[in-house]
Amino acid sequence: MRICLNRGTTGAGLPLEEFVQIAADAGFDGADVDLGYGEREGTAALADLYAAHSLQFGGWGPPVDWRGDSKTAADGLVAITPLARIAGELKMDTCCTWIMPSADRPFIENWKFHVARLQPIARVLGDQGLRLGLEFVAPYHLRRKFSHEFIFTPGLMLELADAVGSNVGLLVDVFHCHCAGTTWEHLSQIPKDRIVLAHLNDAPYVPVAQVEDGNRVLPGEGVIDLPAFMAALRQTGYDGPVSLEVFNADLNAMPAAEAAKKAWQATARVVK
Repeated sequence: MRICLNRGTTGAGLPLEEFVQIAADAGFDGADVDLGYGEREGTAALADLYAAHSLQFGGWGPPVDWRGDSKTAADGLVAITPLARIAGELKMDTCCTWIMPSADRPFIENWKFHVARLQPIARVLGDQGLRLGLEFVAPYHLRRKFSHEFIFTPGLMLELADAVGSNVGLLVDVFHCHCAGTTWEHLSQIPKDRIVLAHLNDAPYVPVAQVEDGNRVLPGEGVIDLPAFMAALRQTGYDGPVSLEVFNADLNAMPAAEAAKKAWQATARVVK
């Protein structure tokens, strides 16, 4: 597995060239990807950018507002098609999106909504030999944000994935495993080919019901047994990118290069 820098940790507003540079300078194995760069500059230029810094490709997200109105969702499929082609050429099988764990729609209605909106995305990716990863999101405050609770565990998310398509699996974020009460034994039993991407971070020392999604801490600064998480991933056979995604106000206030170095040093002490 390779640890990749995620823009949620630092560098959110940087051009891809600068983001890749700070990831490499900090010591990361890879960096998450803006496929728009490949569309503008060419597939070869994107590959060369990462190769020049000896970095692996991390994750990427579909530029599709599939949660909005039907026209916007349909228009987004036009945008994702050339990006999927680039990702397919580069064997970048790490496209993921997150699923809100509550809604104003009742459960079954919301289930059908997600299947209908995500199937076209999965088909576009499948045409290029790629998968779509669905991220279960589990903090209690988000499960109670809207009228009806929705999916927040890996087991049920795999059920939704099966309904969406045969090339659909999971994005496994350790923070959400913690909030959902997912055991490492349970995680270790997920088939390798059902894990599209993994996210790494840590949770503060507060009761699980009080954990806020936007208040994460660096690996080793919180309550999660990260070595056990990584061991469970290895037991599944997963050997792809592990994206470091730490939503933290103090980290975001730092210069991006400094924040990246701090993030890598914390991570390396715990999981490398």
